[in-house]
Amino acid sequence: MTDSTQAFDQLSEGYRRFRPGYPRALLDRLRAHVLAGERSSWPEPWLLLDVGAGTGISTRALRRVFGPDPRVVGVEPGRSMRAAAAEEPDGVEYVDGRAEEVPFPDASASLVLAAQAVHWFDRPAFYAEAARLLLPGGTVAVLNNDRDWTASAFVDAHESLMEEYGDDYRRDYRAYDTVAEMEAQDGLSNATEFTTAWTRELDTAGFVGSALSSSRMAAVVRDIGEERTRAALTELVAAHFPDGNVRVPYVTRLHLARRTP
Repeated sequence: MTDSTQAFDQLSEGYRRFRPGYPRALLDRLRAHVLAGERSSWPEPWLLLDVGAGTGISTRALRRVFGPDPRVVGVEPGRSMRAAAAEEPDGVEYVDGRAEEVPFPDASASLVLAAQAVHWFDRPAFYAEAARLLLPGGTVAVLNNDRDWTASAFVDAHESLMEEYGDDYRRDYRAYDTVAEMEAQDGLSNATEFTTAWTRELDTAGFVGSALSSSRMAAVVRDIGEERTRAALTELVAAHFPDGNVRVPYVTRLHLARRTP
């Protein structure tokens, strides 16, 4: 991340209210991967780090899926994002920090997670930092919700709107080889990917609010103004979902790798 991260603070309330969570099946797979590590040598309590935590959606998910025992910490550089996250603590902590320079010691974490955030990082530097932070047998994980434009004319039209008015936006902006990037980092191995498809259902107001919470949509707002953007999104819903019940297909991808001894 760069210091443009503070610009995300303008979106913190929208993130908190409208951003989706993650499928439980993939969160359970993440937990299983961590539990399969060399945990007999790990100090108690385990440290689980959520890097680029934003308003804490994924941080709180870690607490729910791992239970009360581990120490769960969200690492987030945005001041307003951290403040919004802290309003719903749920037994987790938040600290100021960047993905490439996380304020924890070497070999201290059982998990380093980046959820809906790694595309903003210097990715090679992040994977190097994850390798530094992880205990032997620990897990680095990348988790992303991606709208599936191949499964929906509505999502295809939504992506086209963003490509027309966004700042060089491309719908395939996360189409890089995460497995290969993980494997390229010394100290990380056995990288793998898991996916699941699901559908998010919203009313018109919820869809518009979710769309406007996106940093990518913020570029559209800068180009054509909020009023026109809201109108375009509302018209999009009316054209595809006359009943106002919006259905957005997603593919969620979980990438995992292990810290070698």
